[in-house]
Formats: sequence, C-alpha cells, structure tokens
Amino acid sequence: MALLDVLLPPSCAGCGRYGSLLCAACRATFRSASPAAAVFVQADAGIVTGEALTLAVAAFRYEGPLRRTLARLKYGGAPRLAGPLARAALPDLQRLLDLSGPAPLVPVPVHRDRLRQRGYNQARLLADAFAQATDLPVVDCLVRERATVRQHGLDRARRLANLRAAFGVRRGARPPPSVILVDDILTTAATLEACAAVLVEAGATIVYGFAIGREV
Repeated sequence: MALLDVLLPPSCAGCGRYGSLLCAACRATFRSASPAAAVFVQADAGIVTGEALTLAVAAFRYEGPLRRTLARLKYGGAPRLAGPLARAALPDLQRLLDLSGPAPLVPVPVHRDRLRQRGYNQARLLADAFAQATDLPVVDCLVRERATVRQHGLDRARRLANLRAAFGVRRGARPPPSVILVDDILTTAATLEACAAVLVEAGATIVYGFAIGREV
C-alpha cells in the first residue's frame, strides 16, 4: 500500500488535492447528522427506528465532500476509502455501542451481479474497517437474493416494495441475537428495515443499524 502511494500519490476523494485519500480540510466539513442544536427541538435526522429495526444511527449528513467520497467508494472503484471513512465515523459508532453493547457487525449485502461489477461490497469494507478498530466480529450472514432497481429517487413505500423478498439469510447461517447492520448511506431506512425483518425472522431479537451518511 505504501509503495502504491509512492508510485501513484493518492488524491482526496472530496476535493481532488493530491497527498491523501481524504484530506483534513474535507474531513473538517463533515457535519453531524444529529446536530446538537436540534436536540429536544426537532426530529433527530441522524436517528431512525422501524418495525423490525430497533434503532439506526448515521454519522454525517450526506452532502459536499462526504457525498463525493461515498460516491467514489461506491461507484468509483476506490475501496481504500472505507478506512478513512470508518475512522471518521468511529466516534458515532462508539456512541451506538454505548447503547447496544458489543454486537457483531452485519454488512448489508449487494447482489452478485453488482459485486461482480464493482469487485467489492462497500458495506463489507466499512464493516471490516470498524471491526479492526473495535475488535467486534463481522458476521456476513445476509445475501441479496434478487437484483433491484436503484433506490435513488424512490419514496419509502416504493423502496420497501422494491426490496420485498430481496434479502435472505445465507444458507446454514444463524444470526446472533443482537446485531448491528452496516451500510454506507441511510435515506428512508427501507434497506435496513428489510434486512432487519429477515434477521428477526431468522432468530435475531435486536437489530441496530449504522451508516456513514444520512440523506435527508
């Protein structure tokens, strides 16, 4: 990795400056999805709940340099961005862990066709990076059983319909009683809710969620 950086210096995914994958200036622009000024005044944009999903938390607002960085991770063939993003979001994950207690990390799966196109699942990369920092295990027990259309632009009802029967538990796997789903972007929480429903049906009792960005 160090040799690669010498031969091909990285450029910041947020602004394009050479020198690092995610520069300090762009990192400083990341705004909390749960601003302190909103506490007890309005709904917290960084927190959602569901029927099967107990609680989901997002670290940052999906905007500006963070939006560009997540797009590079997801669509731009830049898997190394998972590390810097996970480090930036780690304090928010730790706050969730203070509530949930230690729990295995379950990455939201991508369909095999998309995995073949990208070469990786960005949620798995983020889960692996969080696991290295927290010593929590990664339990890759979910599969995406059918391809779906892109969720962008769909409202919550259409997202839920799009995801119906899209997820399943990997054959022979049994989810732990308490888990934390990991994804890159949280919008309506339809994806996390669909995954949580499958996990609960398979035996999980409490399902939390964590995402890097929150699109509102």
